[in-house]
Amino acid sequence: MRATAAGKDGVEFIELPIPEPEEGEVRVAIKRASVNAGEQKVIDGDFVGRFLRSASAPLVLGWDFAGKVDAVGKGVYGIDRGARVWGHLPFSPDTDQGTFSEYIVIKRSEIGELPDGVSDDVAAAAPTVAMTALQSLRDHGQLGEGRHALIIGAAGGIGSVGVGISKRLGGKVTAVCSAKDVDRVRGLGADEVLDRRETNPFGNGRSYDVIFDTPAAHSFGHVTGSLVRGGTYVTTLPSLGLFPGMVRGLLTGKRCRFVQVASRRADLELVAGWLDDGLEVPIDSTFPISELQAALDRQQDRDRAGRVVVDVAGGWV
Repeated sequence: MRATAAGKDGVEFIELPIPEPEEGEVRVAIKRASVNAGEQKVIDGDFVGRFLRSASAPLVLGWDFAGKVDAVGKGVYGIDRGARVWGHLPFSPDTDQGTFSEYIVIKRSEIGELPDGVSDDVAAAAPTVAMTALQSLRDHGQLGEGRHALIIGAAGGIGSVGVGISKRLGGKVTAVCSAKDVDRVRGLGADEVLDRRETNPFGNGRSYDVIFDTPAAHSFGHVTGSLVRGGTYVTTLPSLGLFPGMVRGLLTGKRCRFVQVASRRADLELVAGWLDDGLEVPIDSTFPISELQAALDRQQDRDRAGRVVVDVAGGWV
């Protein structure tokens, strides 16, 4: 099968054997994939990149996908060949395959089926950002009816989906973003949108049940005064201050958490229903896989306004 890998000078196109599903797994023929920050970290040999996938060669790229079930392993029931599915591969040093390839194998428990009303582009754009937002806000933040969430980085991939998910969980949302993105974020459903350069979200006695720091721009110590007792600060990246923050939280009645996102069937199918019902996942652009390096470059562009999708099935030269 055709695949892509991290090479010395960027993206390389390679040939690999078609993988066979083991017990409890399915094989997925990839239709679309999307770009995360992690692909470039793997190519660059970044310290964080070493924790996102296996270091064994070839360093096949890509985590998010939408596609069709192509083969079913032993012990898999309730899903047939041809079923439309979506999800993401684990962000783990054990992951030795990638979705910028024609096929992957994945556990049945790590994919969800797609309604007819959700396009492959939207489904491929959503897995990592939607699962991160859902598991941060619902599982760690315990966001629910009447509770107030502050979403930092609300114009980014995770933050923009987080706004819509927060509203579906019943929460009130204060969103922080750049001035150029205020109208767009308000259109996603935020109750209040703050220009990050004009308004301090932690000032004037403001308080929140959940602070979701999607770019990991703040420390727990910096924001703890703006959490209600029993409130939670959730970040997407581990830091040296995370463990002390957890200890401090025990003393203050406030929590400090780091989300380790997982692709779970129940969560994927919950969000698929929301996508079918209009949950928005902003898409900036779509590239054929033959132009994967350009897609990775676009991911790094500060002017990007949404997710970068890659046409895998129809984009090879």
